[in-house]
Amino acid sequence: KGTIAYSINMGFISLAIFLASLSLFVGGYFLSSAFYYKKHDVKYSFKRMFPYEFNYPNSFKRNIYGNIALVLSMLGVIVFYIYKMSNINSNSITIYILVALSIITAALIGCLLFMPLQFLRTHIIVSTLAMTLSFAMPALNALLGYEAFRIHEVDTAKVLSVIAMVVGALLAVVMVIFLFNPRATYKIYLDKSIDKDGNEVMARPKFIPIAFNEWWAIITYMLSPLPLVILSFIS
Repeated sequence: KGTIAYSINMGFISLAIFLASLSLFVGGYFLSSAFYYKKHDVKYSFKRMFPYEFNYPNSFKRNIYGNIALVLSMLGVIVFYIYKMSNINSNSITIYILVALSIITAALIGCLLFMPLQFLRTHIIVSTLAMTLSFAMPALNALLGYEAFRIHEVDTAKVLSVIAMVVGALLAVVMVIFLFNPRATYKIYLDKSIDKDGNEVMARPKFIPIAFNEWWAIITYMLSPLPLVILSFIS
């Protein structure tokens, strides 16, 4: 009973950390979107706008509340993995790798949020690394799900292990599909349209694959702890 109670407590603590970081991310996104609309009178869309555009060309403090919430959300993911490192029922080094990757990926996402495209070469490198590591994190979590499935004999534990494995694998597969999308390049062509006066005008495309990919890498990073949250409820 003590083991079951400990597992349940650990599960709820893990869930609380995960939900807190996810809530901060959602709050930071909408606060930043509201700031963007106030500044440009244009609705922000992650399908056609890059993460750095929340702040460009202004500094961090102009969008202070949105930025703080986004930074805290990434720190929440790091805290989650450090917490899991201290109590996960596994001798695998995978969790230690995940702690390291969570810190590195958070730094890369910070660059995506604050590095404009004028530093194009650096931005491309950071973007590619962020997407690659965002794929690696749920993939490693799927591996932990497989390890849990292999060592547990109780049916409930096996079911939760399979669910965790599938969730991690799906996040990884979707990220790798977007990562290798041939349309996801920094060569962005404007769309032609005709205004009410009959003049030809150039407008931003309604969908920019590389901008969407950068946001999806961030979303995948934020969701990456989910398989471990599920595994937390296994005694």
